[in-house]
Parts: sequence; structure tokens; C-alpha cells
Amino acid sequence: MFGNSTSTPRSSRLFMGMLLGFCMLFPCCSSRKSAEIQEGRLEIDGAEIYYKTMGRGTPTFILHGGPGDTHDTMLQLSKIADRYRLIFYDQRAAGRSTGDSDTASHTVAQFVNDLEQLRVQLAPGKINLIGGSWGAMLAMQYAMQYSDHINALVLMSSMGIRSEYFKYYQKNIENNRTPEDSLALVKIMRSDDFKNHVPQAMENFWRTYFRAYCCNPGFADSLHLWMRDDGYPIVPGKYAGLWAFFQDYDIQDDLKHITCPTLILHGDHDPTTTEWVRPIHEHITGSQFVMISNAGHWLWVEAPDQVIPLIRSFLKNH
Repeated sequence: MFGNSTSTPRSSRLFMGMLLGFCMLFPCCSSRKSAEIQEGRLEIDGAEIYYKTMGRGTPTFILHGGPGDTHDTMLQLSKIADRYRLIFYDQRAAGRSTGDSDTASHTVAQFVNDLEQLRVQLAPGKINLIGGSWGAMLAMQYAMQYSDHINALVLMSSMGIRSEYFKYYQKNIENNRTPEDSLALVKIMRSDDFKNHVPQAMENFWRTYFRAYCCNPGFADSLHLWMRDDGYPIVPGKYAGLWAFFQDYDIQDDLKHITCPTLILHGDHDPTTTEWVRPIHEHITGSQFVMISNAGHWLWVEAPDQVIPLIRSFLKNH
């Protein structure tokens, strides 16, 4: 499951690449009354889905990446809780949510259904939807079926329009990684602490691994990692259904079903280059595309002064 991309099989490298979001920052949540936090769990199709809400206004669901990330990655967006009721949640088998059911049920369709059930139970009516990385793909998959439930859709650091992008994405990460970081990863992986999933060793590994995703590699040194007690960010072995989708997909012809207002934000240093993301913009009628300067994959954390005003303006106008 863990390993350096130069010494592991392609399937392992793909998995490593898809876990690009599980690390998270200490949230900068406001203590204002507008950001009052409520937490809970809903049982959906054999899993308990953890959610957290804050703020007042139009319900706005926030979808984290990975898969295998948690909602914590997205808490930088709590800055807009003064105008919107934000609903964060950990996707099934990730973070504080459970997901020990049959792995065959962990499909894109199931994740879409989870979101729809959360909407029905927590915020019936129309919503805003914001997704980052894999969360942007999940948001698009939801919007293909339920555009009439969405006021406004925001896609950040999206996966590519088709699965072929993965080989270029992984190559870009490898090119971004310095020789020093590659050697550091090998040293960590050879340690007994890493092999035994000692939390500090796992944290050191991921902190080093994700330097290649950032515009400024030093930014990764400030990341706070969240992992389960066994040292993994997810319930191990539970995403087989999603991996099958990642291996062979092409959403181009389905994007015409997204009819809600859509904003696409992408960092100029994202390992997923724009040639794989601009076509998403071109196939969603009326969508807007904005390039975020000096930002890698976590653009909402690396460039909040650009991202937050853009999101505020877009949601206000829709």
C-alpha cells in the first residue's frame, strides 16, 4: 500500500497518487457564532457517515479528495461560513466514517448515493457543491444525475477528463520530487517503525511524499496528518470498486448532463496539467475556468487569498 514510486508496481503507484489529499492542516476556524459547529453520524447503506456542519445560509456541501482523505483537508473553506451553511463529511471507509461492508459496494454510484442521502436528510432542497481533487470528480458524478438539486458547483484541482491522465500525473510528481526527498522516502520505508506503522514514521513519510504536490515544497512541512490508529488513512482494502473506475474512465460525453452553474479552479503547479482539465470546462456549457497562480494541488490552502474571493463571488451570483 505504501512505497516509493520508483520501487513499487504501477498499481501501488496509482494508489499512492490517489491518496493525494488525506493529509490536512490545522483548521483556522472562526469562533464567531456564524461558524457554530455541529457533528453527527448518519447510517447509509451499511456505513456510518460522519458529518460536521457550521455557519448559516444556503446549504453548501464540501467534498474532500483522496479517496481516503478526510473533511479536515477542506476546513480552510470554513472562511465562507459567515454566509453559507457548510456541510463537511468523511466519505465511507475514510476518517471518522465506517465502511466495513463488501468492497464491491464501494463504487462511484455508492458514493453518489451517499451524498444524495446526506442532502435529503441534512439539507433537503437545492444546495451548493464544492469538491477538491477526487472530491471534484465525485461532485461531477453527482451533478450528472442531480444538476437540478444544485445552485452552484465549484470544482477545484480536479482529476483529468479521462483516466489516461494518470500516467502523466504520476510522471509530473516524480519529476517534482527532489533527489533528497526520494532518498528520505527510501530511508523511512526501510525503517522498522514504518513497517510497523508507528504514527510518527507514517507522518514523516507522508509529509515528505506530499512535498512534490506543492508549488513550494516547504509548504508540506506544515501539514498536519490524520490517520487511523493502525497507521492508515482509510479502512485498508475497501476501495476496490473505485480503483476499477480510476483505471478506465472517460467522462467527456457525460459532462453535457451538468447543467448547473459551474466554476473550475486549477493551480498552475498542479501535477494534473491543464490539458486534462480545460476539456472539462469546454464540455460543461457555460462553465468558468480560472487558473490560480503559484498554487499546487491544495490550491484552496496554498492560495486562499485568490480562491476564497472567487468562491464567494461565484456563489453570491448564483
